[in-house]
Amino acid sequence: MPTWLVPTLKWGGIGLAIIAAVAILYVRFIAAAPAPEAGAPSGGAPVALYWILFGIGVVAAIAGFVLEGRKRPT
Repeated sequence: MPTWLVPTLKWGGIGLAIIAAVAILYVRFIAAAPAPEAGAPSGGAPVALYWILFGIGVVAAIAGFVLEGRKRPT
C-alpha cells in the first residue's frame, strides 16, 4: 500500500466531512428561506448531495485511522 494513501484518507476524509457539515449547517440554518408566496425554488441547494459527501468523508476518515492502526512493524 502506498505511504501517501493513509494520510490522504485520514485527513482528506476529515476535511471533506467538515466542509460538508458546514454546507449542511449553512443551508439548514443560515440561508434565507424563500417567501411563502414565491413557490418552490427551481435551483435549490442539493442537501442530499451534502449528506452523501459527509458520509463519504466520515467513512474515508475511519478507513484512514483503521489502516494507520494496522501498520506492520518494520
